[in-house]
Amino acid sequence: MEFEELLKNFSLLKRIISPVDSTAERTDLSALERLIFTQLPETLADNAPSNFPQLYFDFKYEYERFKDFILYEKLISKNVVALGGGFSSGKSSFLNCLLDQKVLPANINPSTSVPAYLVHDDTSSVYGINTFGSRIDMEFDEVKAISHGFGKTEDESEATLGHILESIFISSPAQRFENIALLDTPGYSKAESSDYSAKTDEKIARAQLNSSNYILWFVQADAGTITEEDIKFINSLNKDIPRLIIVNKADKRPPEEIAAVVAKIKEVLDIKGVPYVDVLTFSRKKDFHDDREKIYAQLDEWNKAVYESRFAYNFKVLFTKCKEFYDESIDEESKRLNRLNKAVTLSTDDTVTECLTSLLSEIKRSITDLKDRKESLKQLQNEFFGEIKRVGDAVNITMPEPSEIDLIRDKAVDPKSVLDEYCLKNGIKPNADLAISLVNIFADIKPVYEGVRKVREIDSELSKSVYDAINIDATDIKFDFSFEGISEKAGSISTAVKNLKVNAKGVNL
Repeated sequence: MEFEELLKNFSLLKRIISPVDSTAERTDLSALERLIFTQLPETLADNAPSNFPQLYFDFKYEYERFKDFILYEKLISKNVVALGGGFSSGKSSFLNCLLDQKVLPANINPSTSVPAYLVHDDTSSVYGINTFGSRIDMEFDEVKAISHGFGKTEDESEATLGHILESIFISSPAQRFENIALLDTPGYSKAESSDYSAKTDEKIARAQLNSSNYILWFVQADAGTITEEDIKFINSLNKDIPRLIIVNKADKRPPEEIAAVVAKIKEVLDIKGVPYVDVLTFSRKKDFHDDREKIYAQLDEWNKAVYESRFAYNFKVLFTKCKEFYDESIDEESKRLNRLNKAVTLSTDDTVTECLTSLLSEIKRSITDLKDRKESLKQLQNEFFGEIKRVGDAVNITMPEPSEIDLIRDKAVDPKSVLDEYCLKNGIKPNADLAISLVNIFADIKPVYEGVRKVREIDSELSKSVYDAINIDATDIKFDFSFEGISEKAGSISTAVKNLKVNAKGVNL
């Protein structure tokens, strides 16, 4: 028996470390990978935005998720519902309850946790994608072995293989939502946390959730409310992705306390300006009265939604932010050039004139270099979207290049975030009632976009009105948008502030 088990484990090990490239069966990705991993970093090597490492990380991770769709065709045309939250917040257990069978391992080590997609199919199957990009056929019981380990080493520890796999794909008739793919993520943890590993790094967790169409965010009931870390993390995600908050392990609290926990979480989310669909409770115990049916109803609603791929949109973010960096840098250098030209005409000292002329030459070279890089970036962008469209067409994934106005629209800043930023900067304790008042005042205000003008050139009536109403220097923080009907709201803002006896300096009026 032990010998048979050993042979079985050895066969699994042999399969999951296979370097055979299974992507070749569907479409050639070599040109796309050359653009991403070679040409893009080379083009921006010496003069890129300060946050380029993070932008490039997100870009590469988005490609890995796109590659999942290439390798596993059952994901195509399915909206992704990602499960997020802290590590060990009960995401895998929730999915096991949803399927009414224990498919995913729970209570695992952070370093062996693997992102898992669950899709509907008439037959059950499991595939894994290893670090070589190969698709591996697996059995259901092997998923547990991958994460929990198998066999014993000389020191009695188990051998784990989770770090060799990038993703797991599970299809089952028990996943009844035919048009969505449920993505179980390892969750996130802080670097200083005992749960931290490369698999649960915040950057990876953020990229996983930002690649999804919908989010289920898990909060443990015994915590009593949502943590400040969770709030910060959720606020760092794309705000246009709907998220349903689930108070998991609701049986850990007496039934009479759960309603208060839900109310507290809603209050905190409202005060912090975090958008959410609802806050619902869940427990593995079927005899516990929770919101299970409401959760399933929301999943049914998302299941009816028309599929919309986010890949092209997320890829465009990097190109647009880099373009904005070059536009702003060229603008700043041009202003310097104009000031120096004026100084040269006014200078009567030959030595000073010589120095200024030298600086003029340097700035002109800098502007030329920035324009060249911007043009190279544009050519690279055109080539990239042409290639990714070719790949998308080959596997029936629509990949239209989004316009810049689509990205501009998602940059709208709510008034409350301005107030929070100002209070933080000036050491003022935020006032919860004022925050709620601002959110209510601006509830019916809609952004006005003037074509595809540069974001930094769009006038901001919102900015001026908020600052005027609460006596904040309008040069402190800038908005990028104008808003309809904002002028009529200035009086309401001022009244709300004065009624609450708060001003920008934190002194009672």
